[in-house]
Amino acid sequence: MVALIKSFLSGRKVKSIDLLLKQKELEKSQKADVESQKADVEVNIVETSRGQANKLRFYNKGMSEARNISFEIKPKEMNGNIQLNISDDYFPFPKLLPQQNFDIPYLKLSGCLPHQTIEIIWDDNFTQHRSKVMVVDM
Repeated sequence: MVALIKSFLSGRKVKSIDLLLKQKELEKSQKADVESQKADVEVNIVETSRGQANKLRFYNKGMSEARNISFEIKPKEMNGNIQLNISDDYFPFPKLLPQQNFDIPYLKLSGCLPHQTIEIIWDDNFTQHRSKVMVVDM
């Protein structure tokens, strides 16, 4: 009789643990599905040899393509201290595949702060107008 009760209780415990494991696996799978729809665009500074313009390197480290990528240097009054060497119709950048990047040459003018705050805005399969704010050393 004791063995029957013990067997019944251990069977319930195994079922509850199995259910918990299945729930965790489902949550992990759902999280992976969501992450596979997200792009993650970041920016770094690429220093070049003296006499050449340094570059802002935008790259997608996410798992989905980023579309309509644009950026803004904040606060706006600091934009005058950095000269971007691009045409006016360069942005929004149409598409950036996972692990892909593009560079924008820039020149620092007098009065440029050593750190700049850059907000990057893009669309991906997860949602429209996602953004990330980064502080970079110029």
